[in-house]
Amino acid sequence: MPILISSRVMSSPTVLRLAVAALFGFHARAELQAQVDVPSSAMAANVANTTSLVEEPQQQQQQQQQHQQKQEAQSLVASSPFWCQFVPDAFKSTACGGQGPSSTPPPSSAMPSPAQCQQMSAEQQAKSAACTYSEKEAVQFAALSAAAYCNPEGWTCGEACSAVPGMTSVKRIDNDELDAHAYVGRLGEACVVVFRGTDSASGWGQDLASVMLTELPGCSHQGKSCMVGSGFLQNYQEIAGDIRAQLSVIGCTKTTPLFVTGHSLGAAMATLAMFDLNRLGYSLSKAYTFGQPRVGDSAFASAFHEAMASTPVHRVTRADDPVVYMPARDPFHHVGTEIYYRGETTEGYRVCDGSGEDAACQDSNGDGGAAALLMQCVIPQQCGHLRYLQPAMAFP
Repeated sequence: MPILISSRVMSSPTVLRLAVAALFGFHARAELQAQVDVPSSAMAANVANTTSLVEEPQQQQQQQQQHQQKQEAQSLVASSPFWCQFVPDAFKSTACGGQGPSSTPPPSSAMPSPAQCQQMSAEQQAKSAACTYSEKEAVQFAALSAAAYCNPEGWTCGEACSAVPGMTSVKRIDNDELDAHAYVGRLGEACVVVFRGTDSASGWGQDLASVMLTELPGCSHQGKSCMVGSGFLQNYQEIAGDIRAQLSVIGCTKTTPLFVTGHSLGAAMATLAMFDLNRLGYSLSKAYTFGQPRVGDSAFASAFHEAMASTPVHRVTRADDPVVYMPARDPFHHVGTEIYYRGETTEGYRVCDGSGEDAACQDSNGDGGAAALLMQCVIPQQCGHLRYLQPAMAFP
C-alpha cells in the first residue's frame, strides 16, 4: 500500500502493486470461468461409466448440484462489476461476491461533542481525540510521515523537513529485506517515532500477507485472543527492538512524551507500535495516522481502545482513498478516532464516534468502490491515497 504524501510522481512500486492485484484478480476470475465452462472430472466419469438407463439417486443429486453451481457461477460472472476481476479474493466486497460485514457490534467509545469539550478540564480535553484534533497539527504530522521517504538524518530532506522545524537527533531504523523502515527524533520536549510505508516489491508482499490474520502475543479481550495482519506484525517486530534502542540513544526515556505517526503501511505499523510501546510503559502523548488499512480483528480493536483510552489517536481518512477500506471489514476492524474528509481540506472534516467503524464516516460509503479507486491511482493527481490534507499542506 503506498505511503507517499506527495502527488508529483507515481512510484514504480505503486504500479507494480496494481499489477499484482490485477494478476490475482485474473487468476481468481480464470478459476471461476473454469467452473463455468469445464465439466468436473467426477461428472465426466459418471457419464462414461453409466451402464443403466436409470441412474442412481446419488448420481442424479450430484448432477443437480453441479448444474446449480454452474448456474450460480455464470450469474456471478455476469452480474459482478467489470473491475472485480482485478481484486484479490481476500479484498472482495459484497459487490464482487465477497462477504459483507457481520452484525458484530463495534467497540463502544462515545466521543464528546464540541460543546462538551468546552466544559471539560484541560487535562480531560488532552486525553480526547475529539477535543484535540487540529488540522494544522495534522499537517505537521503528515510532513513527518512524508519525510520518511528520504534520508531524514540531519533533517535536510527538503519541503517535508522544512514544514517541521526543530527536529533534532534523527536516527533511521531500516530492514531492507522486509521493506520495514522508521525513524526516531526529538521535537521540542517530546520524542517522535515515524513509520514509512511501502515502496518496494518485498513491502507489497508483506501487505498482501496481512490479509492473513495471526495472533498478537500477549493481547486478548474478554478471553478472546487478538488477531492482526501477519505482514504488518512481522514488519513491526523486525524493527521494534531497534526503535527502542535508538530512542534510548537520543535520550528518550519511558517518561518522555512520545508522538507516533505513519501513513498507509506505516500507519498499520504505527498502530502496532502504539499498542506495544504503551504496554511497555512508554508515555504516548498523541498519534496521527493517514490512509491506514484495517490492522486487526474486533478483539484487537477493543483491546487497543481500552489500552489507549487516555491517548488521542487520530486516524485521518479520505472518502476517495481505497486503502482505508481494506482489508474488508469482518473479521478486520478499524481502531482509533476517525477524522473523515470527503476530499480536500476546503470541504471540511468530521470527527467520528471513536468506535473505529462509524456509519456516518468512511463506512457510509460501503466498500468505497475500492477497486475502482485503486485504478484511479495510476494517475497520482487523481489518487486520494496520495493527496492527504491537500491543499492545506504547504507542499504537494
